[in-house]
Amino acid sequence: MISIKKPNQKEFISVLSAKPLAAPGSDSLFSPPCNACNGGVLIEILIVLFIFMSSSAYLLTSEIKTRGLWLATLKSQVEQTQQLNTARLAHTQDDVDQRWEDIAVFGIPTITP
Repeated sequence: MISIKKPNQKEFISVLSAKPLAAPGSDSLFSPPCNACNGGVLIEILIVLFIFMSSSAYLLTSEIKTRGLWLATLKSQVEQTQQLNTARLAHTQDDVDQRWEDIAVFGIPTITP
């Protein structure tokens, strides 16, 4: 172990051992590392890609289902409004034939609250 001491400080002992520097002619930068991953990183990337794709597909499917449900809701709302309007229109129209003589006798019809 190598001791590291600065002026006016206590002595510290290094836990890490010093590594010898590579010789200038040995291409240590280009040599493969001793502890290669052997495809572990590739597996992790594939797992992350699978998770990303499955979550994207799920979100897209749920968005499509939501849009279909929204369209079905709007369609049923339009149909219900049309039925209500038809029923309201049927209540406003009488099946009785009115003539101008009836209006002259009974007066102009008014709606009473």
